Amino acid sequence: MSQNTSTPRIAVALAATLLGLTACTTAEAVPAPRAADTARPGAAGLGDRLHPGLGNGGYDVRHYGLDLRFAKDLKHYAATSTVQARATQALSRFDLDLIGTTVREVTVDGRKAHFSRAGEELRVTPAAALRRGQRFTVRVRVQAPVLDPQQVAKLGTGAAVGLFRYGSWIQTLNQPSGAHRIAALADHPAQKAPATISITAPARLNSVANGDLTATRRDGEYTTRRFESRQKLATELLQIGVGPFTVVHRNGPHGIKLRYALPTDQARAIEPQLDKTVPKAIRFLEERLGAGSFPLRTYGVYATPSGGSLETQSLTTLSIDELTPEGFANNGTDVVVEHEISHEYFGNSVSPRRWSDTWLNEGHAVYYQTLWAAQEDGATSLEDSMRQNYRAANAQLRKEGPVAAPRRSAFKPQATAPYGWTAYEGGALALYALRQKVGETDFQRIERAWIREHRDGVAGTADFIRLAGSVTGRDLGPFLRSWLYADKVPAMPGHPDWRS
Repeated sequence: MSQNTSTPRIAVALAATLLGLTACTTAEAVPAPRAADTARPGAAGLGDRLHPGLGNGGYDVRHYGLDLRFAKDLKHYAATSTVQARATQALSRFDLDLIGTTVREVTVDGRKAHFSRAGEELRVTPAAALRRGQRFTVRVRVQAPVLDPQQVAKLGTGAAVGLFRYGSWIQTLNQPSGAHRIAALADHPAQKAPATISITAPARLNSVANGDLTATRRDGEYTTRRFESRQKLATELLQIGVGPFTVVHRNGPHGIKLRYALPTDQARAIEPQLDKTVPKAIRFLEERLGAGSFPLRTYGVYATPSGGSLETQSLTTLSIDELTPEGFANNGTDVVVEHEISHEYFGNSVSPRRWSDTWLNEGHAVYYQTLWAAQEDGATSLEDSMRQNYRAANAQLRKEGPVAAPRRSAFKPQATAPYGWTAYEGGALALYALRQKVGETDFQRIERAWIREHRDGVAGTADFIRLAGSVTGRDLGPFLRSWLYADKVPAMPGHPDWRS
C-alpha cells in the first residue's frame, strides 16, 4: 500500500470477498499412523510476534474458496468460505480466524461439525479426528451486515473492517487483519493459497475480484461472476468490488492482460492516465528486475470513490478523484501507481513470512517509487531522498523499534502494526545501504534472485540476508542485521558525512 494512504490509516474501508472452491485432484500419500500421532487441537495462531492470533496451526492451506451473495440494497451479505487443507498433525480440533459474523453452519468433508467461538477464533471439531497428512475440506456459512461509513467510524481509525459499503460501491480493505471479518479463513500471509472468488450481486451493478473472470451467469435480478486466482493469494490481499462501473480491457507488456474497473460515467476521463502510466510502470520495473519478470498474467485497477490506495493482488485499488486528469496531475498519482505495482513483486508474489518482515514489502515499494519519481517527475534524487530518511532515522527507530523487529506497543492502535516509518522509509533506507555496500550490479543481482527464488511463496528477513550473501559470495549478515535489528542507524557506506 502507499504510505500516505496506508491500510491502517484509511478511515473508509473495506469490501467483501468470496470464493467457490475447486476440487483438488493431486493425490498424496497419507503417512501411516504412528504412536506419537495422538490427535490434539491445532494451535490457535502462528505465534506471529505482532499478530500472534492470526493464522492457525496444525494444517497447511491448499486452496481458498469464497462465495458471497449480497442483498439487493447491499446492506447485508451471506458468505460461504471453503478451505481445502492438509493436516500437519493428527487433529482433534482446529481453528479458523473469524469475527463479526453470524455462523450458520460448519462442515468438514461434507459432515456437520461442532463449532464454538472464542474471541477471533472459530474452533471446529470434526465428526472424526483427522490423521496426520490427511486432506480435508472445511466449509463455513456466515451472514453479516456490510459496514457503512458511520459504522466504520465507530470501529476507530486504523481498524481492519473487511467489507465496506460506500453508497452503491463495495470494496475491501484487509491489511493487516480484515479478511476474517468477512468470512472464516486462515488470516495470515504465511498461509497463502490459490483462490476462487464468486460474487453474486444485483444485476444492475458490476462486480470484480482478484484473478481472471472465468464464468458469468445471470439469474433473474442477480448476476454471479466467478474469478480464479491461480497464483497463491494471501487473505490480506483479497479484493471484492461491486458497483456502477465498467471493466475496460487492454493489452499490456509481454502479453499481460490489463483490466480497469472504472466508474461508468467517468471511464473515458480516467482511461488516458492509466493507459499511459500502467504499462510504462510495469516496463520500468522489468528493466530493473528482469524482462518478463512481472509475476502476473492479469493486472488491473479498481477505481473507487472511497479514497486511498491498496495493492490487493492483481487488482490495485485507487481513488477515482486521484485518477481524473486534474487529480493525476495535482497529486502525483503516477508515483502511487508505481508504488502499488511494485507490490505485485514485493508483498504479493513474495509475501512476508511474518508481519515483522513487512519492510521487505513497503521498503521495496518506497525504493522503486523514489527511483520512478526522480526519473519521470524530476523529483528528489534517490540519494537526496535517502539522506532525508537518514536524518530522521534514529528518532523513528527509537519510537517504533528496529526495521525488522518493530514494537507492537508503539502503534496506536496496535492492530495497525507494522505500518509505520520503519517499514516504509526505514526499509528503503536499509535497501539503499545494501546497494551502497555491494554496488549497483550486485544489488540488482540480489533483487532478481529474490523475486525469482521466492516467486509465489513466502519469505522473511533471514531468507533475504542468506540470499544476499549467497549471491555476492560475501558474509553480509552482520552488515544487514546492523541495519535491520538496531535502534540506531549505522554509518551509511559512501556517505561518511551523513548524520541522523
